[in-house]
Amino acid sequence: MKLKKALIRIESADVISERWVGYLKGKKSKSPKGYEVISVSNWEVLGRLLSPPRLQLLSAIPLIQATSIAALAKAMKKDFKNVYSDVRFLADLGLIELKEEGPRKNLVPVAKYEGIEFSLAA
Repeated sequence: MKLKKALIRIESADVISERWVGYLKGKKSKSPKGYEVISVSNWEVLGRLLSPPRLQLLSAIPLIQATSIAALAKAMKKDFKNVYSDVRFLADLGLIELKEEGPRKNLVPVAKYEGIEFSLAA
């Protein structure tokens, strides 16, 4: 599977609302080719969503290729509870995938994107 890139845009709530109204009316997305767009309303929201520990996890997941969240926490020398919480949060945001593998159905964090870029909308 070829990984896409995520493009995170900082846009006003009005611009985001306009786009959603367009989607509901059947207008197609104008996302750049090869990108999946994620919009947030301001830098404060972005900072809460992508805190330094979460960014560290995003960069470590494709490098470590752990067989479970516990193995990822151990490889990063981080507390399991914090890693588990952040991994679940990133999966809920759609930035990573969690796949069940093995007889114990371990949740394996998998990178969904090869990179993340940020864009300031006018």
